[in-house]
Amino acid sequence: MRIFLAALILTFGTTAGSACGNPLLWAMLFAKVPEARIVYEAELAARADGLISARVYNARPGQAFHLWSKAWIMDLAREMQPTVESRLGREQSLTILLADEVAAIRFSRDSGVEFVPAAGLGRIEHYDLITSTNALKSVWRDGLSFDEMLTFDLARTQKNESDQFLKAFF
Repeated sequence: MRIFLAALILTFGTTAGSACGNPLLWAMLFAKVPEARIVYEAELAARADGLISARVYNARPGQAFHLWSKAWIMDLAREMQPTVESRLGREQSLTILLADEVAAIRFSRDSGVEFVPAAGLGRIEHYDLITSTNALKSVWRDGLSFDEMLTFDLARTQKNESDQFLKAFF
């Protein structure tokens, strides 16, 4: 019976809907996108060193962490949206992989901002930026510079030429 329960928890506990803080999904992401592991570990070190701070978990009573986290990310994305969209060219998009969430946010002029959960990451061919939720918050709200993000491995790009493209947003 214990084996059955453990298998059931592992099977249904690793769904895309429970991506936040899920070690099995992190392992799959890190195998597919090695830069995500570097960013994730750098974020933990930066938080320990006081360079960045974690979001304050202030969910409503009974609200699951995953739902709270997704809503928090979308609030930040909507805050970023006017600036990002004003700097995007026609038919251009900006896709940010959030290593700690095993999710992404995508900005485009046509579609606005979209949250892409773990289940949708397979459809994304390229990430413009790989970072964590706390690092993104720190660069957007707390005064961390984009150059500091890169220096402390809090952000990675998959193409070096996109660094200048990204600096326009931050």
